[in-house]
Amino acid sequence: MARYLKIIFISAAAAVFLMGPAHAGIWYLPFPEDISLNGWRIDRVIKYIDVVITIAFGLVLAALIYFIFRYRARPGHRAVYDRGDRPVNILATVCLGLLVFFSIDLVIEKMSFHDLKEVFWNFPRGANVLKVEIMPQQFAWNFRYAGGDGEFSTEDDIVAPLNQMHVPVDTPVVVQMAPYDVVHAFYVANLRIKQDAVPGTVTTFWFQATKKGVYEIACSALCGIGHTNMRGFLTVESREDFQRWLAGLGTETSSEEDVWAAEETAGGILTKWGWKWQAKSQ
Repeated sequence: MARYLKIIFISAAAAVFLMGPAHAGIWYLPFPEDISLNGWRIDRVIKYIDVVITIAFGLVLAALIYFIFRYRARPGHRAVYDRGDRPVNILATVCLGLLVFFSIDLVIEKMSFHDLKEVFWNFPRGANVLKVEIMPQQFAWNFRYAGGDGEFSTEDDIVAPLNQMHVPVDTPVVVQMAPYDVVHAFYVANLRIKQDAVPGTVTTFWFQATKKGVYEIACSALCGIGHTNMRGFLTVESREDFQRWLAGLGTETSSEEDVWAAEETAGGILTKWGWKWQAKSQ
């Protein structure tokens, strides 16, 4: 029994030691650099979850070790069996359940819905806002910008090269996204964004990048055999550099990575896609 207790104790101590710094990162790895205006809100919720779950896990392990040691088989001690259906047992279970619900679930829901209503569902408006349409496909990212008329699904729309998204720094970017085929998920860790793209649905979200650089766009939904190759790049640059990049594209683009098997293309990139921009009430 002593050997088993030692194994349990060492395992529990190791688990608590490894989970202890969870609020600062997973397995001692720091979070990806946050370059978004509101990414700290996501980090706050994650850190709270890590802390309270670490505390709860540590208490459960401590109780488990205590009960194993306290009620272990030993000379002169007769095991007592309990069905756990006495009022005191039921009351303790209900109280523990409520404690977990109010200290973890309810707090997380309140924090999350506050951020959703106040920020993430409150889409920015104004002349400074950049609008982008995204259509993920197996296994690439397609990006569309409005042309000179400021309207989508018109002849002067600008279709970027595959897997290349450019946005100006410190500028609100509103995105509408719909997939070409199956479920995909737009994931940029540095923006704290993971947004599903569901067939038949146009999804709207927004972000604002606060630091220049090139960041990876990944698909975080298993979308087929080539899922691991579905990699794009988000370039955050000055507004002047962004305008030069956009002007250099015009309405004609080309790419050696084209995976479309379509006829209506300009330089290899499908251009006959897109939709009228869908206004949101918020």
